[in-house]
Amino acid sequence: MAQYDDGTVVFEGKEIEVGREIVDVLGYGEIVVVLLYVSPNEQHPTNVLAFDKDGNKVWEIESPPEEREQRSYKSLNVVDGNLRVTNWNGYGYRVDVDTGEVTETGYTR
Repeated sequence: MAQYDDGTVVFEGKEIEVGREIVDVLGYGEIVVVLLYVSPNEQHPTNVLAFDKDGNKVWEIESPPEEREQRSYKSLNVVDGNLRVTNWNGYGYRVDVDTGEVTETGYTR
């Protein structure tokens, strides 16, 4: 189980400093996925990070594939065993947990 406070995540007993405000964390197998805070008006479309149990950054999510205004991600969860994120534009994405690659897109609003 992963926990967080301010800019620190605790995963498998290891403290991981991310240096920014954290919105949510999700333990997913051997990694912890971290959603960083970004204002809805700000454009920072790579605000989801993954770390291993030793605190090493495994990946930073890629930007959404749409050729529209790039907005940050606002939520993360697991659906049917798949890591899913949603952005402020109303799109949901499946994310490859090994690479941070966005592999599927769908409109959620």
